[in-house]
Amino acid sequence: MPKGKDSGVTSLRKMLVVRIAFLLSLALLPIGLVAMGQSWRALNITHDNLEASIHARTSALVEPERRDLLTKMGTAAALADTLGATDLSIEECTAIMQRVRASNPQLSFAGLLETGSVSRCNSMGRTFDVLPDTRADDLFSAPEPYIRFNPQGSATNVPVIIVAYPSFSADNTLKGFVTISFETEKLLQPDSVTGQNGAVALVTFNSYGDILSSVTPEGPIEDYLPEGLSFEGFVNQSDSFFTATTRSGDTRLISVVPILPGEVYALGSWGRTALQRTSATWFTISTLLFPFLMWLVGIIVAVISLNRLVLRHISDLGRRMRRFATYRDVVSSEKINDAPSEIQTINATFEEMADQLLRDEADLENAVFEREVLLKEVHHRVKNNLQLISSIINMQVRQVASPEAVTALRKFQDRVTSLASVHRALYQEPSLTRIRFDVLLGDLVAQVNAVGAGDQKPVEIELDMDPVTLLPDQTSPLAMVTTEALSNAFKYGGPGRDGVFRLKVHLKEMQDGDATRVRLTIENSVNPEVHTPSGTGLGKRLILAFASQLDADLTQIDEEDCHGLTLTFEYQPFSPE
Repeated sequence: MPKGKDSGVTSLRKMLVVRIAFLLSLALLPIGLVAMGQSWRALNITHDNLEASIHARTSALVEPERRDLLTKMGTAAALADTLGATDLSIEECTAIMQRVRASNPQLSFAGLLETGSVSRCNSMGRTFDVLPDTRADDLFSAPEPYIRFNPQGSATNVPVIIVAYPSFSADNTLKGFVTISFETEKLLQPDSVTGQNGAVALVTFNSYGDILSSVTPEGPIEDYLPEGLSFEGFVNQSDSFFTATTRSGDTRLISVVPILPGEVYALGSWGRTALQRTSATWFTISTLLFPFLMWLVGIIVAVISLNRLVLRHISDLGRRMRRFATYRDVVSSEKINDAPSEIQTINATFEEMADQLLRDEADLENAVFEREVLLKEVHHRVKNNLQLISSIINMQVRQVASPEAVTALRKFQDRVTSLASVHRALYQEPSLTRIRFDVLLGDLVAQVNAVGAGDQKPVEIELDMDPVTLLPDQTSPLAMVTTEALSNAFKYGGPGRDGVFRLKVHLKEMQDGDATRVRLTIENSVNPEVHTPSGTGLGKRLILAFASQLDADLTQIDEEDCHGLTLTFEYQPFSPE
């Protein structure tokens, strides 16, 4: 074969699409998919028919109990409406309960349960306290009908099922719960679950998951239920159906149907007799077996092929990409020579891209370095020029005789020095775009203290600063505000009544909802007995102007023994990244 044709055939054989299409054509035959779909449909139909049949048989078995409970709920509701519509005496109410008890032989008790679990109106004609029941007590705060089982009735001392219905007066005030009870053996009759249904066990339960009654072919009901079954999980649900294994190891079909939705439910546990109806399922499963094996073989072949042809090469390429991302190191691989042509193309593109990225990053790092050097030089020169201006002002101060002129020049010098401090901080910061203002604030306090204290006694300075990082656009006006406020503190402040000159400087970072805010507080002590002269007002105007630049909330502190200000503004914190 010519070399050109041989090269073309080899390239075609290495294409991923050709290889996968060929392997899947051998494994996944259309006839297998069709057979699996038909078998699955037959299995679903058989399961649905079985579920509907079991639900129908369970509902038929508990139909007499449903009618009986509906009758008793209706009786309780009618009594509750009667007692709520009229204002009866205890004797009249008792007579009604006794007539209801006499006309319903199945009832063992009828009465009105009042708050405090006390019954004065009942078919027994006497007052007695019902046994404490936390669940029943809770219903007085949220009245609603309920049905429960009591292994020892408070009035009859025999196991009873209790049906209660709230009774409200005309002004919607709760009078109590009309309660009727009847013995449990009258609810489910063993005759109803014998004969052709002899393999079924039935149990009824209320909305709290309490068992009301049960009947089994033999033995306790727990032998016919899955171990650890919680009845509460079926409350407020429609019909439920599942297969479970009992603690004795028997496989049974569990059907749960509502007797009174939201109140009483029935659970039927069906045994081998019902399971015989599922014989068609085994035929369906056997039909599914062959296409499933075909599908399994196809998937195994496809996975092995994908791993050999694609996944191992992609994994190797990913490893080399991660190494490049972490160490900026491009490593070649011998495995790539056996990869499909598409992956070889991707690998070549990656290596070219990696080389280009390394060149671009080198150029970018060089540009960034040059920019940082230039920017640092700018800040350094600005700082030097501002310090030069400060020195010139200092020389001018020595030539001025007027105290007022000296004071004005000193204030101007402080403002220039503050700006120089900002640029010095920018020059010293590696990032050049953010400043630790708490560090700068400490320098400003020390600087103004050294100049402003003069002949006064030592100042007791209280510094409480959180680490706060700001943009240069925020740092400059805040530094100017700080300088003016500190200058005013040393100019107009002084020792308090205790003879101590106190200066408090706080810098706090606060969270206000989704926003982060910074609060600066500068406060100095004053002696209320000493008159403080007023200034020109320039410092105050400057503080207001700089606060406006920060869009800050400014609050003046003017108390008897202290003066100062609080400045609060919003900023975005810097991410360490």
